[in-house]
Formats: sequence, C-alpha cells, structure tokens
Amino acid sequence: MKIYYKRITSETKIFCKIYFCNKKSKIKTGISFLNHMLEQMCFHGNFNMTLYCFSDLSIDIHHVVEDIGIVFGKIFKKLKKKKKYKRYSYCSIPMDESITKISLDVSGRSYYNIIFKNITYFFFGFDYLKEFIVSFVNNAKVTMHVKNKGKNMHHRIESFFKAFGIIIKKTFLLKDNLKKHSTK
Repeated sequence: MKIYYKRITSETKIFCKIYFCNKKSKIKTGISFLNHMLEQMCFHGNFNMTLYCFSDLSIDIHHVVEDIGIVFGKIFKKLKKKKKYKRYSYCSIPMDESITKISLDVSGRSYYNIIFKNITYFFFGFDYLKEFIVSFVNNAKVTMHVKNKGKNMHHRIESFFKAFGIIIKKTFLLKDNLKKHSTK
C-alpha cells in the first residue's frame, strides 16, 4: 500500500509518498537536521517515505517545517481510510537523559497540548517543532498531547521524532522491525 500527497504553495513544493515495504527512505527537505529526524521517525515507525521539498530556505525554514506537518496530517487522514487503526495510542521514549511522552486520540477533532521549553538547538528551535505538531494535528484531525524534557536539545528533538514514528506504528498496528533496532 502507498499513500501519496503533494502540496504546492508559493513558499514550498512538497512531494511525499508513504509505503510499507523494506525500502530505504529517501528524504530531501533542504535541512539536513530535519532529514535526519524524519529518517528516525520512519525507521522507528517501521514505514518508508519518499519526500522531496523545494523551497527558498534563505528566507526561513518555518514554511518547510509547517508544510511537512500539513502533508503528514493529510497522509495520516488518507491512511485512516485505507488501514485499520486503534483510536488511542501512547508511548514514552527515552534518549539518554531526554524523554518524550506522546498520547494520541484519533478522535476526528483537532486539539494539542505541548509541554516543553522553547529552546533552540543549532537553528532548529522548539517553535519549529511546535509548528510541525500543530500542522499535523489540525490536518489529521487528532488530539495529541506531548511532553518533552531533558538537557541535550538534539536528544530532545530526536526523542520526539522517534516517539512520533512509534505512535504511527502503534496507531496503524504496524509490525515491529525485530531484525534491526537502530539506524546506526
């Protein structure tokens, strides 16, 4: 099964395909750190993705992150029509000293509650992560609560994307990858 969605605006052009087979994900957002985070999400969610995003990054990365969240929300909504799913999912994912907890309700209503400090890692701040979450929630029509804490900003953001992948895996009852436990 494959789910495809494209979004073209004056700021971005995004082409995304989600599929469930043993292929390697191909992710090109123009933001290396975001590519890495989305690869972690796919790996831990046990699904694959081809995603190409074209934009003018010299202005800002805000539209890229926001629009990718919108695309994921639209794909999630399409996936609900094609695949069985659980209404409620929860996970708690540590990464060294950091931890992310996500609760998801596939309710048909958009609501989010995000608890984390707005701190920047390199150039990718938690305000960008919040934009991703809000865009996903509003377009997937789900309720999502996220708690994230820790000292290392890279680990905090990465633990979110790993947890987000696992929430998708749990929601759509995807099988675990028992052969490989890390992308390294």
